[in-house]
Amino acid sequence: MLLITAFQAFSQDHDYDLTLIGSLTTSSKLFHHPNDPDEFIRSQFLPLDNVFSIGIDLRRRLEPIDVQIGLSVEYLSKTESFNVPISGSRFVPARDGYVAIPIELSGYFFIPVGDENFRFYMGGGGGVYLGNRRYNYAGVVAQIVERNVGYGIHILSGVRYALTSMISIRSELKFRNVQFETVNKFTQSSITYLGSTIYLDQEPLPSRISIDGMTVNAGLVFHF
Repeated sequence: MLLITAFQAFSQDHDYDLTLIGSLTTSSKLFHHPNDPDEFIRSQFLPLDNVFSIGIDLRRRLEPIDVQIGLSVEYLSKTESFNVPISGSRFVPARDGYVAIPIELSGYFFIPVGDENFRFYMGGGGGVYLGNRRYNYAGVVAQIVERNVGYGIHILSGVRYALTSMISIRSELKFRNVQFETVNKFTQSSITYLGSTIYLDQEPLPSRISIDGMTVNAGLVFHF
């Protein structure tokens, strides 16, 4: 009994949690013409589903109330490959997608069920979202000429299970709406592809990335 009491007291002395995270976001969209006056064209998008990411999360417990505040950073990347018809039976390969870096500040409230080793919590917060489009057409990369920071909010729920006094495992379900805009442009007017001249659009290519799917993550937590 003395050993169990000492273990529980020691496990409660840690004020900080550092977590290494892996996550899966179910869906996202890349809008190719976000500023077009035609609503039908403006609403067309490339679906980019099952987006994997990695991240890191630092949380601090606030005394005497049983809550935490935390700052997290993630790296998401998703691209799709496809062929673009140009004439007759001729196609040009292309890759389209994005990179996103959500930076989020959250608060977490522990639900009074379970015990010190198995705990449920809920939370929410806001964040800034950095990123850009990755567009490759016939082997030529459309360079980034402009990108804007996005802002958004999120809500979440999770569970944490203590393996030892120093290490836990954690899983969360998060709902958020990440949006940001970026502009790309080709720096050359044409290329030769398989013996044919391919002309590249010289107009800026604005796009909007929307990451609005459910996110499921799991992580290894270190207490200190």
